[in-house]
Amino acid sequence: MPVGVTLTDGEEFEYIVVGAGAAGASVAARLALAGASVLLVEAGGDPDPISWVPAAFAALVNPAMNYQYKTISNNVSCLSSQNRQCQAHRGKGLGGSTSINYMMYVRGNRHDFDELNITDWSWKQMEPYFLRYEGLQDLNLLPASSIPYHNTTGTMKIGFFEDSKNPWHSRIIGGYEALNFPRNPDVNGVSQIGVSRIIGYTYRNERMSTARGYLGRDDVKRKLKVAKYTRCTGVIIDDDNVARGITVVHGPSNATLRLYASREVILSAGALVTPQLLMLSGIGPADHLNEMGIPVRVDLPVGNNMTDHALVSVFIKVKEELNLLKDILNTTEKNSSLASILLTRGGSVGVTDVVSFMNTLCYDFDKRQLTGNSSECELPTTQYIHLYADKGLLAIGGPELKLHLKIYDSVINQLSEINQNYALITVSPIVLQPKSSGTVRLASVDPLQAPAIFPNYMSDDRDVEEMVRGIRIIEQMMETPVFKAAGASLVRLELEGCPGSSQQQDSATYWRCYARHLTYTVCHAVGTNALGRVLDARLRVRGVARLRVTDAGALPRLPRGNPAAAVIALGERLADFLLEDNID
Repeated sequence: MPVGVTLTDGEEFEYIVVGAGAAGASVAARLALAGASVLLVEAGGDPDPISWVPAAFAALVNPAMNYQYKTISNNVSCLSSQNRQCQAHRGKGLGGSTSINYMMYVRGNRHDFDELNITDWSWKQMEPYFLRYEGLQDLNLLPASSIPYHNTTGTMKIGFFEDSKNPWHSRIIGGYEALNFPRNPDVNGVSQIGVSRIIGYTYRNERMSTARGYLGRDDVKRKLKVAKYTRCTGVIIDDDNVARGITVVHGPSNATLRLYASREVILSAGALVTPQLLMLSGIGPADHLNEMGIPVRVDLPVGNNMTDHALVSVFIKVKEELNLLKDILNTTEKNSSLASILLTRGGSVGVTDVVSFMNTLCYDFDKRQLTGNSSECELPTTQYIHLYADKGLLAIGGPELKLHLKIYDSVINQLSEINQNYALITVSPIVLQPKSSGTVRLASVDPLQAPAIFPNYMSDDRDVEEMVRGIRIIEQMMETPVFKAAGASLVRLELEGCPGSSQQQDSATYWRCYARHLTYTVCHAVGTNALGRVLDARLRVRGVARLRVTDAGALPRLPRGNPAAAVIALGERLADFLLEDNID
């Protein structure tokens, strides 16, 4: 990783980039490689060494790397979470959330950009930026039809995860295939629909975060200045509404400094913190800024229209014990943590690289099969992701699981009791284009306080119905030969207010209630400082000169898939905009 610099008050750079995550690392690195004087400001430090291990993604709850923001409850989602508050995990440190996420490389659907109807933001304009950074190592393992959709020379090395040797890897795929899901070798190729072994941000069995792919490059480290443990507290804007620099709290002494940019300031602090910084600087909804006593510079809908991918975890108990945990415990100490167990698994992520995409409206529940009888069927509405917990794992990992999910002991205890005798497979449907939306606002004028995050999951009943359709398909998968042979069955948890085990004739009613209890987020919030609403087509903040934004908040709507790929592409594209617009 690059060595951090010590800053002094009043220093000037051509560009200042705030946030070293998916987009911030890419835009800062590209500007530095082009010869510009660039300062990259990051509130955290280097990633924890455990984050390099792909299998350890489930244990990355270290507050040094994960903000673990609390949110405001809407009382219709996350009902089994402590205080009914959904968690908002966000990466802290170099690489941002790419240092703690599930590492899935999914561009979404090509229609995602075409449907924005923003000039110069169609898939045709965006595809070159995905390809620019992609360094696919396994093109030879994909069909010839995939060749036009990939690049093998980009800085972000990606490829298939190490084989976990878990028989449930192929069995889960077989379960989907029995429901007529096509086997899809490449969700970033010809079609997104079907069940796939996903490509991920992994290289030589280690995580490929943007910290590694961009900031760890020798040519970048020679040219880019990186200020670690440096928290931006606002943008310096002059009387003519021109951004001149930023204010920060820097280093172990928490010194307050003013830093200046002779060309432009770029905010890449993420969909939750960038709107906070804009509002603290007087850019945002006028009524909210007036309420907080902040002079209004530009009245813009900052923090509005936040959408996020919510999922619901459905648990399947299976009789088979693979002895994976037993083998590990025979070679490690008995008080091993979940993190240390996952470390022994190296590059393997178990069954997590099995992913499926489908349009639930194209599933025939009577015939128990997915159909593809219209063009709409090529646009997925639900994504499924999977986890495997060997028998007895929750006895060790329960405390860390509780810390990560913040769910009530009653739920953890039920799962732990089942896990004493059964392995657990988790299947989580994700609503890809949710109708529910929330907001980010200031909780305080203190920039070191967390923003007020109101994700508002499941507030639109259409999202619940989409989730229930996804769960009903999982129910039917239990009846496929491969799952029946393993004696698999869905776990019916006892949840407050939901039909009990003696009242479960109406399955859909139970799952609607269940979905509102076991809501969780995969930290994909977008839209809080969006193109077309807050930003113009070149990612400039409307009404303020020399201030741009590139992070997930700039995406006007969620892609149909994991957004990290699109956010890195945003950083790549902004670098081109900046270099084109600042030619002397």
